[in-house]
Amino acid sequence: MRKRIIAAMPMISLVLFLFSGLYLDNWKLGWVFFLLIPLSWILFSRHVFKRLNDMLPVLALFIFLILGFGFDLWHPGWVVFLLVPVFNTILEKRITPKKLVNIVVIGAFIGISFYLDEWHPTWLILFLIPIINTIFFPYDGFKVKTNYTNNWEEKIKKFVNDKVVVNHEKDDEDEDF
Repeated sequence: MRKRIIAAMPMISLVLFLFSGLYLDNWKLGWVFFLLIPLSWILFSRHVFKRLNDMLPVLALFIFLILGFGFDLWHPGWVVFLLVPVFNTILEKRITPKKLVNIVVIGAFIGISFYLDEWHPTWLILFLIPIINTIFFPYDGFKVKTNYTNNWEEKIKKFVNDKVVVNHEKDDEDEDF
Protein backbone atom coordinates (compact mmCIF):
# COMPACT_ATOMS: atom_id res chain seq x y z
CA MET A 1 0.00 0.00 0.00
CA ARG A 2 2.89 2.37 0.80
CA LYS A 3 4.43 1.93 -2.62
CA ARG A 4 1.09 2.58 -4.31
CA ILE A 5 0.57 5.83 -2.40
CA ILE A 6 4.10 6.98 -3.21
CA ALA A 7 3.57 6.07 -6.87
CA ALA A 8 0.25 7.95 -6.99
CA MET A 9 1.53 11.07 -5.20
CA PRO A 10 2.63 12.95 -8.37
CA MET A 11 -0.88 12.54 -9.80
CA ILE A 12 -2.47 13.54 -6.48
CA SER A 13 -0.24 16.63 -6.37
CA LEU A 14 -1.22 17.52 -9.93
CA VAL A 15 -4.94 17.19 -9.14
CA LEU A 16 -4.57 19.38 -6.03
CA PHE A 17 -2.57 21.91 -8.05
CA LEU A 18 -5.27 22.09 -10.73
CA PHE A 19 -8.03 22.30 -8.11
CA SER A 20 -6.24 25.15 -6.36
CA GLY A 21 -5.70 27.00 -9.62
CA LEU A 22 -9.00 26.41 -11.37
CA TYR A 23 -11.44 26.50 -8.47
CA LEU A 24 -9.69 28.60 -5.85
CA ASP A 25 -8.02 30.83 -8.46
CA ASN A 26 -4.74 30.64 -6.56
CA TRP A 27 -2.11 29.11 -8.84
CA LYS A 28 0.75 30.15 -6.59
CA LEU A 29 -0.65 28.19 -3.67
CA GLY A 30 -1.10 25.20 -5.96
CA TRP A 31 2.64 24.83 -6.49
CA VAL A 32 2.99 23.98 -2.81
CA PHE A 33 1.18 20.67 -3.37
CA PHE A 34 4.13 19.36 -5.38
CA LEU A 35 6.06 19.23 -2.10
CA LEU A 36 3.83 16.31 -1.17
CA ILE A 37 5.92 14.10 -3.47
CA PRO A 38 9.14 14.12 -1.38
CA LEU A 39 7.09 14.43 1.81
CA SER A 40 5.24 11.19 1.01
CA TRP A 41 8.53 9.36 0.54
CA ILE A 42 9.72 10.58 3.91
CA LEU A 43 6.43 9.81 5.66
CA PHE A 44 6.22 6.25 4.35
CA SER A 45 9.78 5.23 5.20
CA ARG A 46 10.21 2.55 7.83
CA HIS A 47 12.58 4.34 10.24
CA VAL A 48 10.59 6.59 12.57
CA PHE A 49 13.37 8.89 13.84
CA LYS A 50 15.01 9.17 10.44
CA ARG A 51 11.59 9.91 9.01
CA LEU A 52 10.97 12.75 11.48
CA ASN A 53 14.47 14.15 11.08
CA ASP A 54 14.24 14.15 7.28
CA MET A 55 10.71 15.53 7.26
CA LEU A 56 11.43 18.72 9.21
CA PRO A 57 13.10 20.82 6.46
CA VAL A 58 10.47 19.81 3.88
CA LEU A 59 7.69 20.47 6.36
CA ALA A 60 9.18 23.87 7.22
CA LEU A 61 9.30 24.74 3.51
CA PHE A 62 5.71 23.52 3.10
CA ILE A 63 4.49 25.68 6.01
CA PHE A 64 6.48 28.68 4.79
CA LEU A 65 5.02 28.47 1.28
CA ILE A 66 1.48 28.05 2.60
CA LEU A 67 1.91 31.07 4.87
CA GLY A 68 3.38 33.08 2.00
CA PHE A 69 1.16 32.13 -0.93
CA GLY A 70 -2.01 31.50 1.04
CA PHE A 71 -1.98 34.30 3.58
CA ASP A 72 0.71 36.67 2.24
CA LEU A 73 2.72 36.25 5.45
CA TRP A 74 6.17 35.95 3.91
CA HIS A 75 7.82 38.13 6.52
CA PRO A 76 7.07 36.33 9.77
CA GLY A 77 6.73 33.01 7.94
CA TRP A 78 10.47 32.52 7.47
CA VAL A 79 10.79 32.00 11.23
CA VAL A 80 9.66 28.39 10.74
CA PHE A 81 13.11 27.64 9.27
CA LEU A 82 14.69 28.53 12.60
CA LEU A 83 12.68 25.80 14.27
CA VAL A 84 14.35 23.02 12.24
CA PRO A 85 17.59 22.86 14.30
CA VAL A 86 15.59 23.18 17.52
CA PHE A 87 13.40 20.19 16.66
CA ASN A 88 16.42 18.19 15.44
CA THR A 89 18.06 18.73 18.82
CA ILE A 90 14.92 17.59 20.60
CA LEU A 91 14.56 14.50 18.39
CA GLU A 92 18.18 13.48 18.90
CA LYS A 93 17.66 13.66 22.68
CA ARG A 94 21.19 14.92 23.10
CA ILE A 95 21.83 18.55 23.89
CA THR A 96 25.44 19.61 23.60
CA PRO A 97 26.57 23.05 24.79
CA LYS A 98 26.80 24.24 21.17
CA LYS A 99 23.23 23.20 20.48
CA LEU A 100 22.08 24.82 23.70
CA VAL A 101 23.64 28.11 22.56
CA ASN A 102 21.74 27.77 19.26
CA ILE A 103 18.43 27.19 21.02
CA VAL A 104 18.87 30.05 23.50
CA VAL A 105 19.97 32.59 20.87
CA ILE A 106 17.23 31.61 18.40
CA GLY A 107 14.66 31.75 21.22
CA ALA A 108 15.91 35.16 22.29
CA PHE A 109 15.77 36.40 18.69
CA ILE A 110 12.21 35.23 18.18
CA GLY A 111 11.05 36.48 21.59
CA ILE A 112 12.64 39.92 21.32
CA SER A 113 11.50 40.34 17.72
CA PHE A 114 7.89 39.53 18.52
CA TYR A 115 7.96 41.67 21.66
CA LEU A 116 9.43 44.74 19.95
CA ASP A 117 7.76 44.02 16.59
CA GLU A 118 11.12 44.88 15.00
CA TRP A 119 12.78 42.13 12.98
CA HIS A 120 15.40 44.18 11.22
CA PRO A 121 17.85 45.19 13.92
CA THR A 122 17.22 42.13 16.08
CA TRP A 123 18.51 39.68 13.45
CA LEU A 124 21.99 40.80 14.49
CA ILE A 125 21.49 38.70 17.62
CA LEU A 126 21.98 35.62 15.42
CA PHE A 127 25.66 36.55 15.02
CA LEU A 128 26.07 35.54 18.65
CA ILE A 129 25.79 31.87 17.67
CA PRO A 130 29.13 31.57 15.80
CA ILE A 131 30.83 34.07 18.13
CA ILE A 132 29.92 32.22 21.34
CA ASN A 133 30.54 28.78 19.83
CA THR A 134 33.95 29.83 18.48
CA ILE A 135 35.10 31.40 21.74
CA PHE A 136 33.80 28.83 24.23
CA PHE A 137 33.57 25.58 22.20
CA PRO A 138 36.28 25.85 19.51
CA TYR A 139 37.25 22.21 18.99
CA ASP A 140 33.88 20.53 18.80
CA GLY A 141 33.63 20.73 15.02
CA PHE A 142 37.30 20.72 14.08
CA LYS A 143 39.47 17.69 13.46
CA VAL A 144 42.78 17.93 15.21
CA LYS A 145 45.65 16.67 13.08
CA THR A 146 47.46 13.86 14.80
CA ASN A 147 50.72 12.15 14.00
CA TYR A 148 49.64 8.70 12.96
CA THR A 149 50.96 6.60 10.10
CA ASN A 150 47.70 6.47 8.18
CA ASN A 151 48.47 9.65 6.24
CA TRP A 152 47.05 9.37 2.73
CA GLU A 153 49.55 11.81 1.23
CA GLU A 154 52.47 9.71 2.37
CA LYS A 155 50.82 6.56 1.04
CA ILE A 156 50.38 8.14 -2.39
CA LYS A 157 54.00 9.34 -2.46
CA LYS A 158 55.20 5.89 -1.43
CA PHE A 159 53.07 4.22 -4.11
CA VAL A 160 54.33 6.58 -6.79
CA ASN A 161 57.96 6.14 -5.74
CA ASP A 162 57.76 2.36 -5.39
CA LYS A 163 55.60 1.39 -8.34
CA VAL A 164 55.81 4.10 -10.95
CA VAL A 165 59.41 5.28 -10.61
CA VAL A 166 60.89 1.81 -10.05
CA ASN A 167 58.93 0.27 -12.92
CA HIS A 168 59.87 3.17 -15.17
CA GLU A 169 63.57 2.71 -14.34
CA LYS A 170 63.31 -1.02 -15.13
CA ASP A 171 61.76 -0.20 -18.51
CA ASP A 172 64.64 2.20 -19.25
CA GLU A 173 67.24 -0.47 -18.42
CA ASP A 174 65.60 -3.01 -20.74
CA GLU A 175 65.73 -0.71 -23.76
CA ASP A 176 68.92 -0.87 -25.78
CA PHE A 177 69.54 1.86 -28.28
